[in-house]
This record gives sequence, C-alpha cells and structure tokens, in this order.
Amino acid sequence: MKKKLILYNVIITVVVLLSMFALGLLVTKSNYEAISEKKIKEITAVYAANYTADTVLPASGEVRVTVIDAGGNVLKDSGIAEMEENHLYREEIEAAAKGVPKVVVRHSETLGKEMMYYAEKVETEDTYVYIRVAIPTESIRSYIAKSVPPMLAILLGVWVVSVFASVALSGLLLKPLARVKQGLTQIENGSYQEILPTSDDEDINLILSGINDLGEKLQKSVSSAKSEKQKLDYVLSNVSDGIVVLDAERKVVIANRSVCKTFGIQDPVGKSVEVLTANESFLAAVERCADKKGDEIFSLQVNDRYFLVTVRYTDSNLIIAVLSDVTQTKLGEKMRLEFFANASHELKTPLTAIKGFNDMISLQSKEEPILNYSARIGKEIDRVIHLLGDMLDLSKLENSTLQAENLTSVDLAEVAQEVKEALSHTAAERDIRIEICGEGTVTAEREHIYELMKNLVENGVRYNNVGGKVEICVAEEKNRVRLTVADDGIGIDGKHQSRIFERFYRVDKSRSRATGGTGLGLAIVKHICDLYNAEISLKSKLGAGTTIEITFTK
Repeated sequence: MKKKLILYNVIITVVVLLSMFALGLLVTKSNYEAISEKKIKEITAVYAANYTADTVLPASGEVRVTVIDAGGNVLKDSGIAEMEENHLYREEIEAAAKGVPKVVVRHSETLGKEMMYYAEKVETEDTYVYIRVAIPTESIRSYIAKSVPPMLAILLGVWVVSVFASVALSGLLLKPLARVKQGLTQIENGSYQEILPTSDDEDINLILSGINDLGEKLQKSVSSAKSEKQKLDYVLSNVSDGIVVLDAERKVVIANRSVCKTFGIQDPVGKSVEVLTANESFLAAVERCADKKGDEIFSLQVNDRYFLVTVRYTDSNLIIAVLSDVTQTKLGEKMRLEFFANASHELKTPLTAIKGFNDMISLQSKEEPILNYSARIGKEIDRVIHLLGDMLDLSKLENSTLQAENLTSVDLAEVAQEVKEALSHTAAERDIRIEICGEGTVTAEREHIYELMKNLVENGVRYNNVGGKVEICVAEEKNRVRLTVADDGIGIDGKHQSRIFERFYRVDKSRSRATGGTGLGLAIVKHICDLYNAEISLKSKLGAGTTIEITFTK
C-alpha cells in the first residue's frame, strides 16, 4: 500500500508540475507579447511625433521603420533600400487609416520571417503619411527559449523534493493505518488483542478505539457461537435419530453420526446426496419435497433395519430429513402378527371342535332348553371365529406393504357385485336392497378392495332398518375414482363420528353384539385407505342414514 501511495503522489506531482510548466510558458509568452506590443507602440509614437521629411530612419537593429505615403508607396524603409510593392491594403495600414491602429502579426514575404507590425497616420503640410514599425517575433521565441531551462531546473528540484516528501509523509500516514490493518486481521483470525490508541492523529485514535470495541464484541459473539455449535454437535452426534440437512443443490450440509453409520459413509458433508445413499425411495422423496416445498413421510429399509423417514422443506431453502429407527417396532409387529396367526389357528381348531360337538348336541337332543343353549353357544362361537379373522386381517394390513407385482386393475363395479352376492343371504333376512351404480377402476390388490367394500356394505346392512336400502356408487373422474356406500339406516350421532374408525369402538354395543359385529370393520377400512393414500370421509345423521365416501387418486 505504501508503494502505491508513493506512486500515486509522484504521478500527481508530475501532472501538477507539467501543468504549472505549461501555464508558466503560456504566461511568459503572453507577458512578453504584451511587452513587445507596448514597445512597438511607443517606438511608433516617437517617430510619428518627430516625423519630418528629413527624418533619418535607423539603419540597422531589430526595429524596422517604414514611411508610406497616402497612396501606399514606400517612401523610406530602414531595412530595405528600395521597395516597389504597394502597402495600402496591408492590415495595419488599413487600421491606421480608419483611426484605430492595431498590432498585427504575420509572415513577411520580403524578409522571409514572422513580424509584428504597428502603424500610425501622421499629417504633413499638404498630405499625410503612415509611420509603420516592425519587430521580428523571433525575439519573443528567443526570450521564451531562454526561460525554459531555468524553469525546468526549478521543476525538477520541486519534483525531487516532492518525492522525498511523499515517502516521508506516506510513512507517517500509513504507520497508524498499518496498526488498523493488523487489528482487522487479528479479528478475522480470532486472535484479536487490544491496540492502544497512541497515534498523534485523533481520527486514527477514534478508529482504533472503534476497532477495539468491535473486536471485543466479535470475540464474545464468536465464543458464544462456538459454544452453541459445540452443544449442537454434541446433540446431533448423540441423538439416536439420523439427521441430514441438504441445501438447494442437494448437497449435504449436516450429517450426524447416526446417519453416517446407517449408510456406511464417513464424511458426506459438502458432497451430493447420491454419495450418501442411492436408495431411490429416499432420493425421490427429497425431490418431491423440494418441488412442492412440503413434507414427505415414508418407510425405508436399509439392510436389516427399518426407518420412518420425515423429509421437510424449510423457509431457508434447506431440506431436513430425520430417520427414526423403528426396527424394534417392526419386529414387535411381526411377532404380534405371527402370534395372531398362530393363535388364530390354534384357537380355531378347538373352536371348530366345540362347534362340531355343539351341532351334534343340537341334532341329538329334542329338549327345548338344550336346543336354545346350543343355538346361543353356536352363535357365540361364530362371533369369536369372525373376531379372530378380523384381528388377523387387521394385523396383516398394519404390517403389509404394496408389492408392484400384486397390483392389478380392479373393476369396482365388478367387486361390488361380488360383495352383493356374498351378502345376499344376510340382506334378504332383513329385507335390505343392495343397489349398484356407475363404474370405474383402480390399481390395487383385488383382495384389499373386496375386504374394504365388504366391510362397508356389511355395516350398511347390519345397522339398517328392516326394508331399508344400501347403495354402492362408483364415479371415475380425470385423476381420481370415488367410491360411495350410502344407507338409510339408523345413522350415527355426531359425538361418535370422530371415533368410529378406532378398533373395537362400537356406537351401540348391544346392537353390535346382536348382529355379530366385531368392532374392527371400519378400522380395517381405514387401514386399507391409508395403504393406498385414499381419502375417506363420513356423513351421517342420527336416524337418517350414513354415507361413507372414499377417493382413490390415480
């Protein structure tokens, strides 16, 4: 910086000195021309005042005097013995004739050089003449040429002095600024030490004091930030959930220890998310989250571990993914499913035997009380078997995932017809009409759609009035298919509507037991809807029937 400052000072000094030199030459030339004009006018005035026919003109020298008659002919000339050229129309002669004499500078063809002319009109006894004086301009140039060397010498001396002065002043000015720079560098490096404001310049002292205050505040802020970062790093490193933060370019900003361990990578920070994992489900969820600027929740399996992944988009254009390990939960659910499967099989065997023995008793006995007891036993056995089946179906749904090879195009109207036929006996016992309208297809496992529709229609028949109606309507639109099951039965009170999809929840327990309900039908419907991301809605009024609408998105 010091060299630059000296260079700038030298350049400015040179420019100023050259400007002063040019101005000096201009002023010198102007002053000497003014002196020459004054001189030529004085000489002309002397000759004009003392002119007579016998006036003798100077024979030599720089001053040339010419006497011209009224016709423009040269009568006398101090420089040339004889001149035949007419001078009446010379500029200086015309000006003198008009009574406004002026100085004229032009090239003299006679002498072959530039001259300064001035003329005055002089009255004689019977006529008049013009007294003209000429001075060569070479004398002006000569004067200026003589003035240049001393002026250059002076300029050179001033320039040398200014260079040394610039060096000295730059050192004085930059010394405190160097302390300022040192202080700023220390602040940047985090090693700032207070600088004592001992400069002779009060402004520099104020700057140093300001830097001291700034350095102290920055040190406190940096210390606080480091402390908070250490706490955050400790939490991220020890939290059991995996945490990944991605920027707008899908590069990893933060990846805690759990994530690195899960995906088997050591240092993914600053690298693309593909380096972290090549799992298509994870990458697709990240892209969907970024595109719609919303949240994504999905399940992810890495090797033999299961994770619930939540991907969120923040206002600062960051994408945060949290991987919660649900392996133990999955294993527990698997064990529960196995337990229900085994228990159902184990229970069904003795229940079937009991049912068989009960049927034998009812066939062999003629006593009315025994027959009544046998019928009640048979009914309860059927209800338990039905309950075990529903529990097993619900457990399977809770732990199932959709497999692409099992998905087919399912005709909802065709499935509705199958359900109608399956429930025709139950509906006929209560004189319930089942009607089907519309058509549409969805991509799903046929067994799931059949189970969903069977539970809805079965509820519509079970909780209906004698002689009532259940209507199944299918409507296919551009990007979705709507399935509606409506009945004109007993309806559901508003206080129960928010809980009817809970397992084992019954609005009317006595009626549910009487009709053979297990309390799991709508819970199964809800799980199937969740499996296909379908929307389910309920409209019901006590005594006016119930309508359940399910919307599948294509």
